[in-house]
Amino acid sequence: MPQLTEKFRNAFRVHPAGVSIVTAHVDGRPVGMTVSSLASLTLEPLSVSFSLSQLSGSAGGLVKASSFLIHLLGEQHADLAGTFARKGTERFTEEQGWDYLATGEPYLPSAPAALRARPLAVTEVGEARLIAAEVISVIRGPDSPALVYHDRQFLSIAQLQLAAAD
Repeated sequence: MPQLTEKFRNAFRVHPAGVSIVTAHVDGRPVGMTVSSLASLTLEPLSVSFSLSQLSGSAGGLVKASSFLIHLLGEQHADLAGTFARKGTERFTEEQGWDYLATGEPYLPSAPAALRARPLAVTEVGEARLIAAEVISVIRGPDSPALVYHDRQFLSIAQLQLAAAD
């Protein structure tokens, strides 16, 4: 089984994925984390899915949230994605550019798009949780080339294309 697990990990290292930061306001504080598993789910109801690999820290807060924002990140957000992917980092600082919606969720106005969503279902799969969420609004931000996660790195689409050309 360890060989299959390592082959599985290596297969996904060469499969680029879009990068998002999911944020919410839970128990009187902002929570958020980087997610590279976001996928559109269905148009009726308009919904998406993403997975959380644990239930502690920010992930535990997101599972308890009644609504959250899913920020689709642009290439300028690579450092921020790294910050929200690591435990114990400083988050939601003024320098990072955060604001708050009237509904309480932390909002990153520089993101190309943010999806406000509410959870529909949480499914346990081993130690992970698969979240299905209904999109209730879309906030457009400034245009920017997408940020992707590939081979353990946050890259712009242009950087990914250069790497593929080598």
